[in-house]
Amino acid sequence: MNEVWSLLGQLHPALVHFPVALIITALGCEAMLIMRHDEAAGTAARFMVTAAAWISVPAAVAGFAALSGRDISVDLQTNLSIHRAAGIATPVMVSLAAVFAHGARRSGQVWEHWLYRMFLIVAAVGAALAGYHGGILAHGPYWL
Repeated sequence: MNEVWSLLGQLHPALVHFPVALIITALGCEAMLIMRHDEAAGTAARFMVTAAAWISVPAAVAGFAALSGRDISVDLQTNLSIHRAAGIATPVMVSLAAVFAHGARRSGQVWEHWLYRMFLIVAAVGAALAGYHGGILAHGPYWL
């Protein structure tokens, strides 16, 4: 079982990039829907948000597996805390966005559209924060 947990931890970088890209691209598609009234972009955004919601949970679990047994230096503890908090919040936010996206599609309620967009924005910010601080943890403070 320990080998499986270790393998899952090694897969964290590979698993996490896909939902991050989906969330940020979905936000761009949602912006196209708002600016151009492009329903195809809205459909694509909803699909990407749903896919990101499903994929982000195993990616977050893999993050916990990646951390187990590792010593993080004191100077990187703040980065780890931000990465962990954003890595937990992002799957929650994108899952809520998916719920409200599909609810808004069915009901047409404006408040559901606004909640969907709000959760999508928060998920995108969380994904960017988690990615940035994860990059510092993996590659050092000057990785950009």
